Amino acid sequence: MDKKICITLFFMTLLINPFYCQWEVLNTFEQKAIQKLNFINDDLGYAMANDLSVNKQIIIKTKDGGNSWDTIPNVSYDEFSEFMDICFIKDSVGFSVFRDFSNSSAPMRMYKTFDDGLNWEDITPDSTNIGMGHSVVQFLDENVGFWGVAHMLYKTVDGGNSWDTTVLNNVSVMSLDFINADTGVIGTWDNSFFYSGSMYSTFDGGNSFDIYNLNLYSSVIHEVNFMDNNTVYATCTDNLFWGGRKPFICKSTDGGNSWDSIAIDTFDIEQASLSAVDFIDDLNGKILLKTPFSDTGFIFGTSNGAESWEFEDTIYLYQVTDLQIMANTAYVTGDENELYKTSSPLELFNLSNNKTSFKLYPNPTFSNSIVNINSNTSYTKVDIFDISGRHINTVEINDNTVLLPDLKKGLHFIKLSNKLSTESTYISVK
Repeated sequence: MDKKICITLFFMTLLINPFYCQWEVLNTFEQKAIQKLNFINDDLGYAMANDLSVNKQIIIKTKDGGNSWDTIPNVSYDEFSEFMDICFIKDSVGFSVFRDFSNSSAPMRMYKTFDDGLNWEDITPDSTNIGMGHSVVQFLDENVGFWGVAHMLYKTVDGGNSWDTTVLNNVSVMSLDFINADTGVIGTWDNSFFYSGSMYSTFDGGNSFDIYNLNLYSSVIHEVNFMDNNTVYATCTDNLFWGGRKPFICKSTDGGNSWDSIAIDTFDIEQASLSAVDFIDDLNGKILLKTPFSDTGFIFGTSNGAESWEFEDTIYLYQVTDLQIMANTAYVTGDENELYKTSSPLELFNLSNNKTSFKLYPNPTFSNSIVNINSNTSYTKVDIFDISGRHINTVEINDNTVLLPDLKKGLHFIKLSNKLSTESTYISVK
């Protein structure tokens, strides 16, 4: 049988499986192309959009998880301006970066609002050397923020009143993520002949960097994500001169000191590139792979820290602009004026803000091991589910202990029940 036919049948089999995560079109925007998502929680979110009806950049806001959106005032209604990034840190307080093509001396501008866009303050660093390259911004709170643009890194600790500047020679800033004012990772694109991407790790707020070169041809570090003090993910696509593209996840377990490159198993999807990625914790994340000149995108998920990936769904967007995972929902948007949304397994098991009357220990644990249940309630059985919500096994409880079956590494959901009650939690299998 032809390899492409086999792959197609494989995807069709997964798509009709009700236990796998299914994405749906949540909202179709009239004449609005969403370019950047910025959800603060499952309900409150902002987005950078292009209003195609008037060919102008706008910022829109949702308070109901993306079902409805309102346009908020902003500083970039000029047709000669282009939004580059937004960062809202809480309701009404945010930052926007846009490129002003009419200002040749200082084309990149940063603005700040305290009143949901009614008023904006120009907090652009006093520099004429900001450049015209890619731009990304992150604020940890109202005071501490980082702005990467072209080959420059700017840092403020007073809300943009003053900035410290670091020049990154011969590289362009493509992505960044800081876990605090001192520790962060910058994904770059080398401006040399081979265009090799590198990670720049800093532990002193950008004063100095440790550099890790991927040594991959024509690679770009699309995104970097700090999960905790130790675990960091970075994503790139190796655009080989010969042999096509190869998506990679780079992972650090020591806060960015060292990195491992993990090639993503794409189930032989030809010319697949990594369009979007996001992780909700150190184990669970999603990626979206795209094929060139096609409207087909493939969603894959991991529950074991990028060691393996499972196909989840197919979406249809020529260009994917952003993917973001929250506690109970995940979003994908692109060029077709559509917002895709799916429920997280956490929602299926009502685990967000979940307070159980029992504890499982040890947790994390190992496959085929004994787990103890510390509870005043007498439960009779345990149901085990994988990260997609698929039921794996039912296990009896003996003397408040459970013998786990053979389980894959990663996160699993545990449901304890008797005739009167049911409670759920999760367990991590090492």
